[in-house]
Amino acid sequence: MSKAENNSLPTKCTAEKRRQRSDDGFTLVEMLIAIIILTFGLLAAGQLLLVAMGSSSLSRSKGGAASAAANKVEFLADLYRQNPNASDLTTGSHGPEVVQVLNPINNRVLNRFNVAWTVATVPDPRAGKNLNARMVTVTVTPVAGSGATHNVAGLNKVVSVSSIFSVRAN
Repeated sequence: MSKAENNSLPTKCTAEKRRQRSDDGFTLVEMLIAIIILTFGLLAAGQLLLVAMGSSSLSRSKGGAASAAANKVEFLADLYRQNPNASDLTTGSHGPEVVQVLNPINNRVLNRFNVAWTVATVPDPRAGKNLNARMVTVTVTPVAGSGATHNVAGLNKVVSVSSIFSVRAN
């Protein structure tokens, strides 16, 4: 064997060994790194699902509360047009009334709310005078089945809506 052949022989054997080793599959370290990356990805996806479900619940609760508040304001506005001196429109706090939002498919209760409203006079910018109008603020608070306040952060909120009722000038 010449010196050139002798030098090329170990290189040839090393390349063949490398090729054989790479054809065998993944190493333990590569598998552990892949499992760790997969674990963190699945944990992040789980958190994303949890946040999405919470947002859906909050949206439903706020939508139901806003609907209950709007219904009460419309009822009180209609009552004001019919009889401005009705007992529900006297100055001060009124309620609460319990309102339930039902699932239209199976009539199960989705949300329960306490609806309370406050009636106040509207001050005239002229000194010593009041306008012939009332400011009504309707506050809707989520409640549990027992009637206790059910205000869980991220799941439901208190909603308030204000409106001013006045006699239409002819």
